[in-house]
Amino acid sequence: MKKKKESSEQLNIVIFLLLVIAALVCRWLGKMSAGRIFFGTLRTVIYIGLYIGWAISIHKRVIQKSVRNTLLLVAGLMVFWFVVRTTKYFFTYDLQISRYLWYCYYIPMLFIPLTALQAAFLLGQPEEYRLPGWLKGLCIPTGILSIFVLTNDLHQLVFAFPEGAAWSDSSYTYGWGYYTVILWEIVCALIGFLLMLYKCRHSRKKKYLPLIGISATVLYAAIYVSGVEWMKKIGGDITAVLCLFFVGILESCVRCGLIQTNTGYERLFEVCALGAKITDQDYNVCYTSSNAMPLSKKIMKEAMEKEVVIDKKTLIQNRDIPGGHVLWQEDIEDIIQLLERLEENRKTIEESNCIEQENYQTKAAINMLREKNRLFDKLQTQTAKQIDLLNDLLRHYDEEENQEKSRRLLAKISLVGTYIKRRGNLEFIEERSKISDAAELEACIEESFSSLRLMDIDCACSFPTGEEIYVSDAVSMYQFFETVVEKCVDTCNSLWIKLRSQGEKLLFCMEIESKMDLTIFSKMVQSCTCEDGIWRFTFAVEKAGEP
Repeated sequence: MKKKKESSEQLNIVIFLLLVIAALVCRWLGKMSAGRIFFGTLRTVIYIGLYIGWAISIHKRVIQKSVRNTLLLVAGLMVFWFVVRTTKYFFTYDLQISRYLWYCYYIPMLFIPLTALQAAFLLGQPEEYRLPGWLKGLCIPTGILSIFVLTNDLHQLVFAFPEGAAWSDSSYTYGWGYYTVILWEIVCALIGFLLMLYKCRHSRKKKYLPLIGISATVLYAAIYVSGVEWMKKIGGDITAVLCLFFVGILESCVRCGLIQTNTGYERLFEVCALGAKITDQDYNVCYTSSNAMPLSKKIMKEAMEKEVVIDKKTLIQNRDIPGGHVLWQEDIEDIIQLLERLEENRKTIEESNCIEQENYQTKAAINMLREKNRLFDKLQTQTAKQIDLLNDLLRHYDEEENQEKSRRLLAKISLVGTYIKRRGNLEFIEERSKISDAAELEACIEESFSSLRLMDIDCACSFPTGEEIYVSDAVSMYQFFETVVEKCVDTCNSLWIKLRSQGEKLLFCMEIESKMDLTIFSKMVQSCTCEDGIWRFTFAVEKAGEP
């Protein structure tokens, strides 16, 4: 399996090199043949495919999220650079568009060294490490310099164009802004490279790889700047060459272990403390830990059906996995001894358990009665006003002889009784949990509406589904509803209640048509208005989080 993995890695490297060679051939063919656009586009597609493939590989291999995102950003900037470059040279004939595409080169040229610097800081750091604020702040001058280049037509401080000539990259001179941009790129890249070199000494394997990549980059840049003719012919496209070198340096950090990757499981499995084996479907061992005991295929198959105990102290277990089985051994000697001691303790405890159980049941009964009394006293205190009102309504009902008035008194009695019952339900719910579904409050109000409809009052309510509220807020809303209704029930014609979501809050809205002056309730809500005899009360409560 290990040889197969190494062979696969070598094949990937060969494919990568062949694609780079193919891109170079396309470059030469584009210069020597009429198919300039075709070969130039094909070359760009090859490079973009390489960087996208590398990005996919990084996404699969790199464990640390911050490092992974940084490397993916580098790949994205390279792809952007090649797309802009290809569009400029092969698909744009307007000088102004071509010039702005040329300016866009400097977006990746500025941000790739900065991203490489940030990646260098993240190398070898733990998962929870975050970049310092000053390093994140370097994005500000980098962004300012990018805007400075993109707005060159306004000031010509980066590239200056001669008067009377077309503004293009074929005729220009450098301004002080250009040297500022190049200096910033060099400083970021140099610090990043030096930091990578410094961290290479902590690597345990292939620590020379990043050094080779950095040295090759510096050597190429020096030769290219010197103006040697053969270098311009072989590797004259500095965009492609620098992008390849950046990928090579970052990939070398992966290879030498500076960047933590999702690999090396064979070695990890071999040295793990758990005695385990991984087999194929026919129970041929593929991986085994160093302390796993030898097992016959017969025992392995038996472990699939049931737990197998070997030498009275080792338990073998078997589970299916995709493509085979995993078997592991557990030392149960301590468990067996513990079970024997537990059995002895069980017999001892069983003798005294009856008395303790009776005492416990007695205490539980006493505590239950105390809790019931407490809840009853609490409910009686909370609904004392309604209880007095209910007694008064019952007395008037006994004295009333008019059938219509008696019917209306019964509806009021039902309304008050419903409130007392439902208020008690909310109190009991709050004892178990501080949070409840809004549907519980809706059920309370709907039951109260059934009493109001007996008095020919039009009622309707609208509540959102799936919303959770604090029970204390539900009690407050229901209590406000009851207080207002009790005040104006004799003059009320219609009542409408809506609870709706508003950001992180729930807005309780109550509209009631009544001739009575309800201004006294304005202090209990956030908003109170009256128009044509319709009173509107609104207030907001917080949405409930996890219970």
